[in-house]
Amino acid sequence: MDYRQQFEDDFRELFTKRLREDEEFGTELWSALANVDWCQESDEDNSEVGYSFRSAGSLIASMLCHGNYMDWYCSGPDGVVSELISEKMASKGWRYKIL
Repeated sequence: MDYRQQFEDDFRELFTKRLREDEEFGTELWSALANVDWCQESDEDNSEVGYSFRSAGSLIASMLCHGNYMDWYCSGPDGVVSELISEKMASKGWRYKIL
């Protein structure tokens, strides 16, 4: 199974609407992606999905359908997962660990 694609699908489903309503939310999303590894509870091999500073910014820009990674690069502290993001991702079976 491609856990990276599943992660991105779940992340987009959970957060795209709010991001488009409030672009400042992108900073919180960036912080939850950069230097954080996410694991799917159903994955017995504990495959990890992680994002560099650039790839985290690229994902957010693609969710907005405009801009690029530089719009989000270092927009917040890396490796910080808010309670909201943690809870929503847990509802899809994702847990995180800070690098």
